[in-house]
Amino acid sequence: MTSSVADRGLPAAPLLLAATVLLTFLTLLHFHGPPRFQADGTGTTYLASEVRSLSGADGDDTPDSIEFTHDLGNAQFVRVSAMLAASDIVQGRRRWQQGRLIAVQLFANDRPRYDVPHVVARLSGDRSMRAHAATFRVERGSAQLLLRAEVLATTGFLRVRYLQVQPLIERPGFTAGSNFIISCWVLLALGISFWVFSGLRQRRFRPALAYAVAAPALLLSILPATATAPLRLGVARRVDLSGAVDASGRAAEAALSSNLFSLAKTGHVVMFTAVGLAFALAMGRGRAMQALGLALGFGLVAEMLQMFSSNRTASLFDVGLNLSSAIGGILIATCGLYFWHRLVSGRQSRS
Repeated sequence: MTSSVADRGLPAAPLLLAATVLLTFLTLLHFHGPPRFQADGTGTTYLASEVRSLSGADGDDTPDSIEFTHDLGNAQFVRVSAMLAASDIVQGRRRWQQGRLIAVQLFANDRPRYDVPHVVARLSGDRSMRAHAATFRVERGSAQLLLRAEVLATTGFLRVRYLQVQPLIERPGFTAGSNFIISCWVLLALGISFWVFSGLRQRRFRPALAYAVAAPALLLSILPATATAPLRLGVARRVDLSGAVDASGRAAEAALSSNLFSLAKTGHVVMFTAVGLAFALAMGRGRAMQALGLALGFGLVAEMLQMFSSNRTASLFDVGLNLSSAIGGILIATCGLYFWHRLVSGRQSRS
């Protein structure tokens, strides 16, 4: 006697996948539907009635940087905006040799917080005057905000029309909605974990392989910036990807910021290459497209969940980096599985 579909119940994997799609839709609607922030008091504008020109040319009387220190008060979030233009800024051999606007949070003793660097804009070459803006959370213990526009290249000009700092708060109900959606994601993660570990009792090891790689990658992707700061700063000060061994002062700060960026992107490549490799091995031969679809979905979800994390920023660039890295891992696994199959088939034919 055969049982009906209702008796057997629906497979767990499609239900978990459907729940992931639904939560993804709700998360995007939550963040990109009504505005997340509203102004908290009056903003402060610097250089409101003048255009300041900064020069990287040697021997020029024009300064190469300007700084303003802004009191953060009780602000929870801050938006920094500016109008900037670049003329003939040549980067040179080092990525950090450019024009840029940075906002660095300062402790009460004026010590800068390089664990949460905020590069509002990077400019090189010739760029017409346009608006640049960045919004970030004020970390606990931060008392002031250092705004610095600077030219680190040896040529060219950076023009600054205005700098503005606007304190923000999240709109009423946004935090409650975030907590609800986070709770749903946690429940989904527990459901996926239960499905994977219960499959081990039925000797389903392939989902466990994908889980063992994907779970740590997801955790590292969504941890707040301050949680991984000691590790990131320690590596960035030892691994000189920006070639600033002899740099000092502002150049050393810029090189450290560039190192943090480069190391973060290198981490993306390593993690998602491993994820693509694990997904392809878990799916087996002949299912490279299914593995690619899972890897793409995983990369999108991992990047999207950064919107919940303190001072983490989701970007399409990172999504593309995740996908291309996952494709690399899938290609490695596909080639490995193909040659392994040929090797095993050859041995069986000779025996």
